[in-house]
Amino acid sequence: MKLESNVDYKSRINERLSKEYCTWQEVDLLVQNLAYKLQRSCKQYDAILAITNGGIVPARLMARELNINDIQFIPIINKKVFINGLPSLLKGKKYLVIDEIYDTGNTFSKVLDSLRGFDIDFAFLMSRYRNSNATLVAKILNHNKWVVFPWERKSK
Repeated sequence: MKLESNVDYKSRINERLSKEYCTWQEVDLLVQNLAYKLQRSCKQYDAILAITNGGIVPARLMARELNINDIQFIPIINKKVFINGLPSLLKGKKYLVIDEIYDTGNTFSKVLDSLRGFDIDFAFLMSRYRNSNATLVAKILNHNKWVVFPWERKSK
């Protein structure tokens, strides 16, 4: 049996402490919580816009909860909105933009700027801090740990 060095062990412990692992069960509860908040607001959405990559899975789950069949993607490439890949949005329609986490607010700001003039709301499974621009949030973290969602884990 090979023993791991003390340095390797400490490195693995530090890595584990700096991350928070989110389970599928927690994701499901967060989606249900967020859907409940949206349903209480009595707003009706014509389509869900998923911010790639993190918002794709939550968008599908939210579409199931809200019974919305139209899901489109807002492509983020190298932390920038890929304008040529944006869906064709229509005035007079209401859109719900979904992402997994509101962290620094950079993605939120870029997407908001790209979609100005359209009727949109933003919803996040988690927000890093309570005092953010994110108004529809299922969970406030209040920590700096890196959140690892189940769809981000590599299978062994």
